[in-house]
Amino acid sequence: MSELYTKWWGNFAVAQGEQRTLRCADLYLQLQFLPNQWLLGYEWQQDINQFQPVLEAAFDDTTPAPENEQRFVFAELPTTLTLQPALADRPVVCRPVVSVSLLPFQEVTLFVCLPLWVKLKTGESEQTLLDIPTVSVCDSWFGPNTREGVISYASQVSEQLDVKPISNNKARAAIEVRIQNQSAQMLTLDKISVPAPNLSLYADGRGQFWTPRITLVRRDNEDAILSVDEVISGGLQESDLTQVCHAREDIGRSKITKAISALFG
Repeated sequence: MSELYTKWWGNFAVAQGEQRTLRCADLYLQLQFLPNQWLLGYEWQQDINQFQPVLEAAFDDTTPAPENEQRFVFAELPTTLTLQPALADRPVVCRPVVSVSLLPFQEVTLFVCLPLWVKLKTGESEQTLLDIPTVSVCDSWFGPNTREGVISYASQVSEQLDVKPISNNKARAAIEVRIQNQSAQMLTLDKISVPAPNLSLYADGRGQFWTPRITLVRRDNEDAILSVDEVISGGLQESDLTQVCHAREDIGRSKITKAISALFG
């Protein structure tokens, strides 16, 4: 059995007058359960960098209120809080610190980290009350020009050829990206668009998050093929994992053909 960890996501019983604090990556989230209402406050604090997310039963009332506050009112106070990790609702553009050049007819496998989102619900409803990233993200336009492309999130990560360094960060999801260059031209990987909305999210027994592996195949100078593989990143067995969130946009076994610039910049 894997080492134990404090589970911060799932269903939690709550009662009037209770408080909760969640720290995950840069996110600081306060929850207060008041008569007929939930009061939420959150902000991204760059000095947190909480690799091991922590959900605590109270917070210091003398701490200044977070920048963002929301209030949800109910005819009857819900008795259950649901916290659900998720992936981004847009593609995430990963920019390696050092670009990678893939020679013609070669294949490489990279491991990158994706930031988590947190969804908050009541236990009695599927209605999502809050759906926010655990890091401060920047909007990015990813495409060949101002007319073709898609709004994405920008993220600078250091890609790895070994999964071990990534698996120590329980505030992000590890994804295996297999890239095949089936053209006669060198492929420079200055940035890669990772289809986060098309990926399910899994957790292992240590609290590390994983996604299915994706494969990007460059066939020629014009287009590439994207597919979500039926294996979990890192070669993990799905039977040893817990699925914590379905893909926001499930493409199933489909293979998507996109312009080179839509996947590799």
